[in-house]
Amino acid sequence: MNTYIMAEIDSAQKKMSGYIALMNYRFKNLCVKADPISLLPVTVYVGMNEYNMEDVANVNKPNEFQLGVYPKDPDNLQAIMQGIYEAHPEFKIEQKSTKGDQATDDDAGSLFLLLTMPEVDNNRRDILNNGVKGLREECQARIDNIYADQKAFFVELLVNSKPEEVEEANKALKEAYKQCTDIVDDLLFNKQDEIEEAYQRYLSQQEEKQNSEVDYTKGIRMQLEDE
Repeated sequence: MNTYIMAEIDSAQKKMSGYIALMNYRFKNLCVKADPISLLPVTVYVGMNEYNMEDVANVNKPNEFQLGVYPKDPDNLQAIMQGIYEAHPEFKIEQKSTKGDQATDDDAGSLFLLLTMPEVDNNRRDILNNGVKGLREECQARIDNIYADQKAFFVELLVNSKPEEVEEANKALKEAYKQCTDIVDDLLFNKQDEIEEAYQRYLSQQEEKQNSEVDYTKGIRMQLEDE
C-alpha cells in the first residue's frame, strides 16, 4: 500500500477518534460517578477575570461518588461554588471545613466544597440511558459518514489501480472503521454499566432506609408495651 493511501486512512481514523473523544467527554459530564473531568466546563469569574477550575482550585476524589474542591485562595470560594452550580446544577454542593464537618466563621482559610453526584433513581436512570444512547448514535453516524466519504474517495482515487490494491486499501480502511466502532460500543457498555451500578446502589440505600424506619418503629412499640 502506498504512503499516500496510508496517510489518508490515518487521517480518517484520527477524525473518527476525535468524535469518539468528544462522545466520551460528554459521557463523563452525564455525571454518575465522580470524575474531575466533569469540572473542565466550569468557568470561575473573579472580578473581571475568567478562570478555569485548575487555575483557582485543587480537586480530589475522596470516593467514587464525591469530589473535593479546595480553593487556592479562600476569597474565591463563593465564585468557585457559583461556577460549579452553573455548569452542574444537579450536584449537591456542601461547604465543609478541613477542621471538621461543621464550618465556622474562623475556618475561612480551611473551607472546601464537597460535591456529591446525584442519586440514580428510576427517573434519572431512564434519562441517563436515553442520553448515552443518543450520544452514541450521534457519534456513530459521524464515524459512518467519515468511512463512507473516504471509501467513495478511494473509488475515484484508485479507479486505474489494480484490483488487489483497491481491495487492500478498502480492507485497511474497514479495519480502522471497525476499531473505532468497537471503541464506541465499549464506551457505551461501560457507561451503561456505571449507570446500572449507581441505580442498584440507590435501591440498596432505599432498602436500608426502609429497614431502619421499620426497626425504629418496632423499637418504639416495644418500649410502649413495656411501659
